[in-house]
Amino acid sequence: MSLWPIVETEYGIKIRSTTKVKDVYKVETDHATYCLKSYDFPEEEVRFITRILSCLDEHQFTRSQKVYPTVDMRAYITHEGAYYTLTNWVRGQQPKFSMTRDLRRGISTLAKFHLLATGFPALEAPESRIRYLSLPGEISEYKSLLLPYRSTGHLVDLCDEAVELLQQPKVLEVIQQEQINCSFVHGDYNYPNLVRDKKNAIHLIDFENTSMHVRVKDLAHILHRNSLWNAAGMLRLIEYYQRYRSMNASELNLLAALLTAPYHVVRNIRIGGFRSARPIIPSRGQLRKYQRELRALL
Repeated sequence: MSLWPIVETEYGIKIRSTTKVKDVYKVETDHATYCLKSYDFPEEEVRFITRILSCLDEHQFTRSQKVYPTVDMRAYITHEGAYYTLTNWVRGQQPKFSMTRDLRRGISTLAKFHLLATGFPALEAPESRIRYLSLPGEISEYKSLLLPYRSTGHLVDLCDEAVELLQQPKVLEVIQQEQINCSFVHGDYNYPNLVRDKKNAIHLIDFENTSMHVRVKDLAHILHRNSLWNAAGMLRLIEYYQRYRSMNASELNLLAALLTAPYHVVRNIRIGGFRSARPIIPSRGQLRKYQRELRALL
């Protein structure tokens, strides 16, 4: 049976048209426009993603998608071995983080999201999505990707430094507190997963990488991708973030550890191979300057 009659029956809607947009479908009816997204994750992880969105809705966060239940109140449907969720379609366009105004909007929206990204029912999170203690292992794995290349030896040393920073007692306390708070993250917070509406408000979409994790992981991600090896630029964005959600000294130490790791270089190697990463590998002098400024700033 085709997918669309199932969607109409399960959700009690009459579909007028469907359009494939990247990895989702834009579903038009006479009354509303929806987003249908498929997942090939285990069912417990799909359930977790929908529960995260419901949790944000319960916390009255209006900048994330809303999950629509089926007529019998299920959060997702199945078809030919895949799972599907139906959410509202967010109208707008991707923000341009090359523009300071849009980048600041993205940072402030992230801070507002993080204010509410706590208190998730711990028993409803599958083990595969609980990642508070995964940071040292994640950064240690970077080394295996960097070691084969002669020009990345100084970045391997950087991984060791980042892991050492993560072992500081105050940093370990922050990680433990985030676990107690049942904090969670978006998991891939950057312009491809954000939409700017006609009122210039930023909305979060695509929570497929969400997990129970330390919230500064999201912040480190966006800083790496938009102020790479630029500690002064990072500080300006961190200060802007703290206008909306303040961080104590221990949280800043955790952030510094994550910013020390050569995340963006490793990300490019994973996506496009060494050729993709080569342009963003810092020289030893550039790296020493970045480390010095980062320590001074944080």
